[in-house]
Formats: sequence, C-alpha cells, structure tokens
Amino acid sequence: MRTIVLIDGQNLFHLAKSAWAPAALSTTSPYAWPSYDVERLASALVSRVPGRTLGEIRFYTGVPRRSAQSFWHGFWTNKLRYLRNKGVYVYAGRVGTGGREKGVDVSLAIDLVQATHELRYETAILVSQDWDFGPAVRLAKAIAQSQGRNLEFESAFPVGPGSSSRRGVPGTNWVPIDKVIYDACRDPRDYRPKGRQRDV
Repeated sequence: MRTIVLIDGQNLFHLAKSAWAPAALSTTSPYAWPSYDVERLASALVSRVPGRTLGEIRFYTGVPRRSAQSFWHGFWTNKLRYLRNKGVYVYAGRVGTGGREKGVDVSLAIDLVQATHELRYETAILVSQDWDFGPAVRLAKAIAQSQGRNLEFESAFPVGPGSSSRRGVPGTNWVPIDKVIYDACRDPRDYRPKGRQRDV
C-alpha cells in the first residue's frame, strides 16, 4: 500500500516538548529544538503495518523572518535545505505576530486533498494532533468514495507524561508516538546557526 506522510513540523516539535521536557528545560535537551529525523520517523510510522511502502514525505513548517528571530530562521533554513536535498517536499510558511504560522495548515490540507484526487496513495499518515485537519480528511474520504476506493487515514503524535491530550485528528486512526520511538528517530545533524549552538 502506497503511503504518504504529511508532517506538521511545528506541531510535532511542540507536542514532543510538552510530552517529555522537564519543567526547567535545558538547552542541551533533545526536546529543546526539533531534533527529529523526518525520514526516520516517516519510515518508522509506515513500517508499523506490513505491506505498506513509503511513497512520499511532505514536511510543513513556518519559518520566522531573520529580523524577528535570527536563531530560528537560521535553524529552519538549514534543516529545510537538507530535507529538500534529500528529496523531501518542503513547504515553508511565514510566522506572523504572536508566533502564529501563516499558510501551513491550509497548504497541508490542500495537498492531502490533491493527492487523493490524483490517486497517489492508499494510506495517509498525518503527523499532527491538530483538529483543524478534520474537514480535509472528510473531503479526502468523500473523493475516495467517488473513486471507488477505501483509503486509510492515521494521525500520529507524541504522547507522554506532559501531554495535555491523547486525541488525534478527527476521522483518522490515532497512533501515539512514544518516547522510545521518538528517541530512535533523532537527527544527529546540528542545524543551529554557527556561533549560536548554545542559544536556544
């Protein structure tokens, strides 16, 4: 079964931070920045079910302007460049006032619906806990039904002692990502800007 994995990068980072970070978070903690390996995590989620094959990885995140947050601008610029070079589709949205992302959720939802229309998958895994994706999943199911297809949808998200919710995206099967899986999918590369390695 061809599987597409769509990752909400900021949602994944903040959920992991909430799930496992201590109250006083050290800058050396692997949960103090998005330390996950996108490809490893996607492969781990796909391989949970025999017969699945990884067809696409699509990654979405907001990137703040350099003038607003130079550290995070540099971090995401470096990480996204690496992902693009590895063949991962990347959507880099803006981060507006108050830290809110612009265009990220809409782009992910549209891409899910388009991929359904184009018959590009049998299973879709949304790495997010955001309920705003529920309508896109409903629409994708309706499109698949009109095509005579029965697709599978999962939402995968970190769950730990600090998690405020264990509910995933409506209309999907919920797949908790525990600490063992997350830690096994850590990225050893350091994308932090040079000279700012300890500034998080």
